Amino acid sequence: MRESFLSLLESGDKDTYTDTISSDFVLVMGFMPSRQKSILKRLEENRSVVYLSAIEDKNMTGIAQIQSRYEAGSEEGVLAIMAKELLSNSHIDTRTKDFFDNLDDGYISAESNIGEEELEEINKIYKNSTKPILVLGHDFYNHPRRENIANIINLFIRYGNFKVFVQDNKDILQSNDTDRQLQEVAQLDSFDGSVVYTCPPLNRDEEELLIGSQQFALVAKVKDNDDIFVITENGEYRRKFVLDRELKGTIALLPSANGDESYYYKIAKIIKREN
Repeated sequence: MRESFLSLLESGDKDTYTDTISSDFVLVMGFMPSRQKSILKRLEENRSVVYLSAIEDKNMTGIAQIQSRYEAGSEEGVLAIMAKELLSNSHIDTRTKDFFDNLDDGYISAESNIGEEELEEINKIYKNSTKPILVLGHDFYNHPRRENIANIINLFIRYGNFKVFVQDNKDILQSNDTDRQLQEVAQLDSFDGSVVYTCPPLNRDEEELLIGSQQFALVAKVKDNDDIFVITENGEYRRKFVLDRELKGTIALLPSANGDESYYYKIAKIIKREN
C-alpha cells in the first residue's frame, strides 16, 4: 500500500523527494514521530516544525512550534483546507481554483477540529520559508481516500515548492500523470466511542498491551492493568490495558509489528477478560 500511495505523487520536472529534514518549515502529518526514533531525532534539529495528527505525541511538545490534533479520518479535509490557506497567493490553475472555491471550509474546520486561526498561524511560518518539507506518515497509505489525498499533496508539490520526506524513497516509481482530477472532499466519517490506533511497537512486550489515557479508560470502562479483548473489524486481540497519564483524548495505542492494509484508526469494542 505504501508504494501504491507514493507512486501517485507526481515527479513533474523536479525531484519530489528529499533525504533530509533540514528546513525552515517542516510540516509533519500522519504518524507519531516518537514511534520512529530516527525521524524524531532529525526533527529535533529544526525550529519551524508543525505537527498535525489525530493523536498527540508528547515527545513533539518541545519540538513543534505548532502541534494540533485533528479528528481521526479527517486527513483529506485537513489537507484540503490547509492547501487552500497556504497556496492562496500561488498561481494555480482553473481546476484547482474551482476545487478551493467549492470547499466547505466551515464544515471541514468544525468536523476536523482544525480552526481558521490555526491555519493562519501555520501560514505565517510557511510564508517566511524558502524550502518547505512535508514529512509523510503511514496513516495516509491505507486511508480510504488515499487517491484524492495524494492529489491534494500534489498541489503542495506543484504550487507550494514542497519536497516530501519519507524513509527509503529510492525505489519509488513516481507518476508523470499530472492530469488526475481532484475530487470533492468526502463527508467525514464519525469515530465516536473507543478508538484504537495501530502503531509500531517500541519493543516486543508492547504487542501485549493497549495503551490509553484516563479519558479513554472512562469511555471504554477499563482500569489500569485490566486484562481485555480488543475487538475491531479486523479481528480480536488479547491485551492488557496500561494507563498512560500523559496521553490525551479517546484514542488508545494498539502496538503491532504487523500492520494490515486497512486504515490504522479503528472503532473498537473493549471487553474485560475473566481471570
